[in-house]
Amino acid sequence: MYKNSLICIGDGDNIGDVIDFYLLSDNLEEASQFSSKVKVTLENIAGLAQREIHASLVYVAGDDICFTVSADLNIIEILTSYSYLFLKETGKTMSFGIGSTSVEALISLRKAKGNRSQELSYYCKK
Repeated sequence: MYKNSLICIGDGDNIGDVIDFYLLSDNLEEASQFSSKVKVTLENIAGLAQREIHASLVYVAGDDICFTVSADLNIIEILTSYSYLFLKETGKTMSFGIGSTSVEALISLRKAKGNRSQELSYYCKK
């Protein structure tokens, strides 16, 4: 982990709703295909983060990802590109929260998910 690091938490938006729709439509094949797209795309984002920005991966689970990176990076631009990749591959948006602690990052994620006009939020102390 970096001495001056940021924690980034990403979460796919409304992924459970899509899975529920397929299940309620008795369409297990579509549910499986969509789930696979989400999984593969998150694994690709994790790989990109590790290779391109030397992220230290904390977890990839379900439609979530968490990693730490150097605070010296232009992380907003990078996470925006990851969000676009997720949208391109899955048809769904992805929200990210950024903070200097996991609490700050999670608060930022919740703020981003609550504000649909912005899928990226970072923690600012007032």
